[in-house]
Amino acid sequence: MHAMSGLGMGIGRPGPERHWQRLDFDRCVPRETVHKAAAAEVLLTDAERLGDDRFAVGAAWRRDHYLAHHGGPAADPVLLAETARQIAIYLSHRFFGVAHGVPFVLSGISVELFEALPPVGEEYLAVGLDVVCRKPAEGARLRLELDADVVVRHRSVGRARVRWEPMEPRRYALLRRRGGQGPAEAAPSTAPSCVPLSPARVGQLSERDVLIAADSSEGNVWWLRLDRAHPVLFDHESDHVPGMTLVEAFRQAGRVASADSRPGASGATLLDVTFTAFCEPDVPVSITAEPADRGAAVFTLRARQAGRELASAEVGHGVPESPGMRLEAAC
Repeated sequence: MHAMSGLGMGIGRPGPERHWQRLDFDRCVPRETVHKAAAAEVLLTDAERLGDDRFAVGAAWRRDHYLAHHGGPAADPVLLAETARQIAIYLSHRFFGVAHGVPFVLSGISVELFEALPPVGEEYLAVGLDVVCRKPAEGARLRLELDADVVVRHRSVGRARVRWEPMEPRRYALLRRRGGQGPAEAAPSTAPSCVPLSPARVGQLSERDVLIAADSSEGNVWWLRLDRAHPVLFDHESDHVPGMTLVEAFRQAGRVASADSRPGASGATLLDVTFTAFCEPDVPVSITAEPADRGAAVFTLRARQAGRELASAEVGHGVPESPGMRLEAAC
C-alpha cells in the first residue's frame, strides 16, 4: 500500500461497529488493484471479509466531486458511483481470485441517496460500504453483482449497486471485434451543430469538465464532448470510452433536463445506469432525455451511437430527507 499524502488521523470512522474500527482509512490500496494509473484517483483504503459474501470496505474521499474539488455543501453522487466501481474491481482481485490483466465488462451501476452526502473538508471524508457481493447465477462465467449500504459519520446515507463480469481476454477481444463500428455502420465523424454549455449549467467549475453540448435544433438532445487527455476520465489507456464517462454525462444531462440550478453536482439523488454496448471513442454519441414514469423529478436518458443504444439511465433530482429526519444508526 502507498500512503495518501496529507491525511490526518483524527477523522471520524463511518460507524461504531468493530469492522469500521479495524479498517485502515489512512492508506489507499495499490492503484493496480482498482485499475488506475494515478495514485490520486484511488479512492479505496481497505477491505475485510465479514462472511461468505459480505465485506466491509473503506474509502477516503479527498475531493467532493468525481472530476474535481468544488468545496460545496455536499459531495457528488458520481463520486460514490466511482467508489462502487473500484470496489467491484478490488473485491474481484483480492477475494474472488481474478487475475490481474483480465478485462472487466461493466453492465450496470446505480446510486440512490436517502440524504445528501456530507461535504468534504480540508481533510478526507471516511466512507464505509457494507457490501454483499455474489454470483447471481451458476455457470462457468464469473458474473458478479454487489449491493452496498453506504455509511458516513454513523449514518446510512444511501445504497450503491454494481453488475460486472471479469472476462477471459480472448473472449473480450472477440466481443470487441463483434461489437465495434464496422464499415457497414459508417457514421459521421463529427456531431451536428452544437451549443456549448457553461460549467455552472452542468454543476462543474471548469470548461474541461463539461461533457455535453446541446443540439442546436432539438430540445433535450445533447452530444458527448470527449477530452482524451482528461486526467480523471482517461486515467489509463482504453479501447473504448470508459463507462464512468457516460455516467457523468448522464448526470450532467439530467441536471439540465430537470432545470436544477443548485450549485455543484450534488443535486442528483438517483443515478441508475445500464450499459448495453461499448462506446467507441471516434463516433459521435447523442444523449436524449424524457420524463420517466417514476415522477416529474426523474428522467430517462439514453446514449446512442451510429443508431444503436449504448446505455440508458434514470436520473432523479428529488429532495432527500434532511439529516435530522433520519435517526437510526447505521447497520
